[in-house]
Amino acid sequence: MGCLRSIGCLTVLVVGLGAAYVTRDRWRPLLNSHSDAPATQWEPVTASGAAAARRAVDRLAAPKGPAYVQITGAEFASYAMKGIVPGGARAAVIDDKLHVRSRVDLHAVASLPKFVGDTQTVELIGTIDVPRSGVGQFRATEIKVGDVALPPAVISRIFHGADSATVGLPTAVGDIRVAHGFITLYKKIP
Repeated sequence: MGCLRSIGCLTVLVVGLGAAYVTRDRWRPLLNSHSDAPATQWEPVTASGAAAARRAVDRLAAPKGPAYVQITGAEFASYAMKGIVPGGARAAVIDDKLHVRSRVDLHAVASLPKFVGDTQTVELIGTIDVPRSGVGQFRATEIKVGDVALPPAVISRIFHGADSATVGLPTAVGDIRVAHGFITLYKKIP
């Protein structure tokens, strides 16, 4: 009886493996995809994006407003830059970081040798946090000029001895999370 039971289990296992092999084109892509994470979408940093973020923050601050609001990386970057938007700047949320990039005339901001091109794409990559009420903090984890990542010592010099820049936020914002292609602002619980 034990032998027949073992052969029966072995048969079921072989049939199951055969069915999995035959249908592998259907289930295999599901193992590698992140269905909850949207594809990276770079969006322009604009005044209308800043206005959309301001409206979302105002909804959050309302007494009967939602517990959280979601905005895109471009909307948050537009809001954070307060109207000082470099032409052609784009932003995206990739994994758990905000990426902002723009073409910059390097000779206008630094004295560089002529073999360095006039304009390069500069990309700031970092996280966002709320260290205290009314203050958002963008902490740069990486800065790229073209395809070259700058060393951490250079990043702190760019931010005048720190590695972060502050963003004024209404006191209604208690926390910020960056994930799944969006920036989520959470209402402060009194």
